[in-house]
Amino acid sequence: MENYTRRWAAGLLQKVLSFQRTAVIVGARQSGKTTMVRNEMPVESIYVTLDDEDQFNDAKNDVRFFLRQAQDKCFVIDEIQKVPRLISEIKMRVDEDNRTAQFVMTGSADYRKLPQTTDSLAGRTVFIRLRSMTEAEARKKQPLFLRNAFNREFPTSSQLDECSKEQLFTLAITGGFPQARELSKEARFLYFDSYAKAQISHDLAENWNLTRFGALDTLLQYTAAYSSKLENILDISKKLSASRVTVSDYLKALEAMFLVDRLPAWLHKDYGIGSKKPKLFMTDTGLMAHLLHIDNAEKLLKNRELMADVGGKLAETWVYNQLAAEIDANPGWKISHLRHNNKQEIDFMVEDTDGRLMGIEVKSAETLNQDDARNLRWFQQKSRHPFTGIIIYAGNNLKSFGNGIYGVPYSAFWNTPS
Repeated sequence: MENYTRRWAAGLLQKVLSFQRTAVIVGARQSGKTTMVRNEMPVESIYVTLDDEDQFNDAKNDVRFFLRQAQDKCFVIDEIQKVPRLISEIKMRVDEDNRTAQFVMTGSADYRKLPQTTDSLAGRTVFIRLRSMTEAEARKKQPLFLRNAFNREFPTSSQLDECSKEQLFTLAITGGFPQARELSKEARFLYFDSYAKAQISHDLAENWNLTRFGALDTLLQYTAAYSSKLENILDISKKLSASRVTVSDYLKALEAMFLVDRLPAWLHKDYGIGSKKPKLFMTDTGLMAHLLHIDNAEKLLKNRELMADVGGKLAETWVYNQLAAEIDANPGWKISHLRHNNKQEIDFMVEDTDGRLMGIEVKSAETLNQDDARNLRWFQQKSRHPFTGIIIYAGNNLKSFGNGIYGVPYSAFWNTPS
């Protein structure tokens, strides 16, 4: 397709189908799963979607007959979570036939977490996460920011695009859903309003039978407000006057729908530091900004109270989404956060397969000072592994704070050293 933008996950799909019998592509609705499989299948295939009422009924009423239509081609089934019974039949079929690339499934919910699911494809498939589009992907760049940062290779100031505070928040408010990125501000509001009211509420009711909480829009707003904060279900339940069980069930469902991520705390047996609480992150800052009623960067920057409350969490969530997509593109790499005694905190800890560690702090300011590196220095003194510290900020120049700690502009996500 002429306007198709190749996603980083496409390379993983090609690789998986070269050795595995099935692949499952998961991600939030509208993240681009269908577009990717229709453009990236390396073998002859037949495509069906269970969003189509006729196909849904065929699959639900006669699973075996429905799957026979694939014959010897790869069968691509969109929205597999709508008929979880298909999983057991697919499992039986691939156990009897070890050919590669027999089935590709997509899901806007993780079928393994559905109450009605009784089987999985463990050992027979690889799950591939497709996130909302990163800025580097949109600019047709490769996932090289973290790999270069581990090697302490950064673009020079002359190689970097400008990315001011206003530009950063414009990117965050636009978000990464491919369709939403192309819309005007007014059209984007209608897009996200429909997304929240129709798609999210429909999937919650259909897949999890969650209809107990009447003010879903309020819950979603609180979820957005807690993005980049430590998970605190008790606090959320008190503010919503809802039970902890109800709030926990909804958060688990939103996580299974890939709208919310739980970022684990960094733990290592050789260190006596850190906490165990995960952080919550919205998986798209466009949806997050919509839920927080922020539709343009100027409105945010001119309101000091709003900027103090929302600016930092919006910037950190945007960075999380850029980093998480790169982590997915590097199997075996890990991302977490570090918090110690409510005093020292590092926004993100990244570890590669060689055991190297990188701490990443996020600042929305256009300038940095020595104090901005204090938590990275604190950890560096304790580290028993090779450690690099990065402070992402809205400036235009690469800065060195000495001993492997750097101030790096946001535009380094898509500008690479030549």
